[in-house]
Amino acid sequence: MNIIPAADGLLAVNVFTVRPENQQALIDCIREAADPAELPGLLSMHLLRSHDGTRVINQMRWTDQAALRAATRGNAAITAAVRRVGELVEGAGPDHYDVIAVKD
Repeated sequence: MNIIPAADGLLAVNVFTVRPENQQALIDCIREAADPAELPGLLSMHLLRSHDGTRVINQMRWTDQAALRAATRGNAAITAAVRRVGELVEGAGPDHYDVIAVKD
C-alpha cells in the first residue's frame, strides 16, 4: 500500500495484478469490505479496473493515519478481505510514486 500525505488527510493506493477471471471477484471483495459510510475515517474510495482484466487499483482517502491503522487492525471484515485479496491477486506493490501535481 502506498500512503501519500494530502492536505486533507492521506491517500492510500493499492495496485493489484490479477488474472482476468478473478478481476470482478477482487472488486466485489474490496467493495464489500470498505464502505465509506460505515468505516470511520474513510472519506472516499475509488476502484478502477483495467480493460484487459489484469489490474485493479484501489484508491482510498482517509482522515488520517490513525483511522487507517484502526480500520486495518481492528476490523474483522477488513482482515477477512485482506486474506481473500491475497488469494485472488497475482501481485501487488510495493511500488513507490511521487506526487507530481494535485488539483482539488
